[in-house]
Amino acid sequence: MTGKPMTDTGGNNTPYETDDAFLDRSALARQVVKDTINKVLLGAVLILVLALPAVISSPTWLHIIVLIFFYAYLTTSWNIVGGFAGVLPLGHAVFLGIGAYTSTVLSLQYGISPWFGMFVGGILAVAAGMVIGLPTLKMRGAYFALATIAFAEGVRVMVENIEYLGPFKLNGPRGLQIPPLNIGWADFMFSSKVPYYYIILTMLMIILLLTWAVSRSKLGYYLTAGGEEPEAAQALGVNVSRAKVIAMALSCFFTALAGTFYAQFSLFIHPKSTISLDISFEIAFIALIGGRGSIAGPVLGALLLRPVSDLSRIYFGDILPGMHLVIYGVVLILVMIYQPRGLQEPLTRIYDRVVNRMADGFIKGGDK
Repeated sequence: MTGKPMTDTGGNNTPYETDDAFLDRSALARQVVKDTINKVLLGAVLILVLALPAVISSPTWLHIIVLIFFYAYLTTSWNIVGGFAGVLPLGHAVFLGIGAYTSTVLSLQYGISPWFGMFVGGILAVAAGMVIGLPTLKMRGAYFALATIAFAEGVRVMVENIEYLGPFKLNGPRGLQIPPLNIGWADFMFSSKVPYYYIILTMLMIILLLTWAVSRSKLGYYLTAGGEEPEAAQALGVNVSRAKVIAMALSCFFTALAGTFYAQFSLFIHPKSTISLDISFEIAFIALIGGRGSIAGPVLGALLLRPVSDLSRIYFGDILPGMHLVIYGVVLILVMIYQPRGLQEPLTRIYDRVVNRMADGFIKGGDK
């Protein structure tokens, strides 16, 4: 038996430590160092994003960063059903629109705070999600995607062509303008973009924690099993339909919350700016390119693609409207060919290699 001599607390040599035990201790030490490095890097990123508004003086760039976080939030909400459940909703912007119109109408007509209207919109979005989800979540492939597109387009056309829905004024094709009368937290309205930055950052952190919890819960396992092998999962007693309905409800609710944020941030809503298929497709593109079904994928996709979208609108908006979707399509084709699981997978491998080398360097430095 070979190994290294062990020493007791009194400094006396004890029987030799086996190679396996030594390797286990080395692996444990390496993992502890890696975990520490990951925590330090995560803390550094958190400090950076918290301090960013103090560093960036340009309102334009702060606006772009807010939209990056906004789409990261939207795509993460979409990912609960579109990633974990293995279905492909392509009309998800309808729930964004429900949230935006609900809080705006309640605020303009009845003076109800958008903070309260936000959650009312979330509940209505869940109800709408059940209307489309219960009969269609059992569908597979393109059938579910087409059903969600049809539902979203039906709602958009209806909202665009009616002035009133019962007592509620939707204002048809003219949309709804939110007058900046009451500035402050109580009315979810600010003269600076900085409060919006911290609100959407908080929302993004909450939805990331939620999806992390879902991915490690029974619901997450059921969704993954039902998405990959539904027949096998059902044979093992997994209620796949129930799991998908829960995922749909969560996704719709949190997507609607983003609708209120968008309404208060832009101070104007219109069917084309909230329920448009362009937005639905953009959400799906970001998820697919970043890494559908992963925690980091939607954030990574938004970080990579949203600046392209905003800059293409700035420079090509009048000449080539919709150019950002063309760019998304080209990138999506390339990613599906070379990295079908999204860009998150190769970038995670690179990150892991860097962290492993850093850990090895710290361990070797400590042994000297």
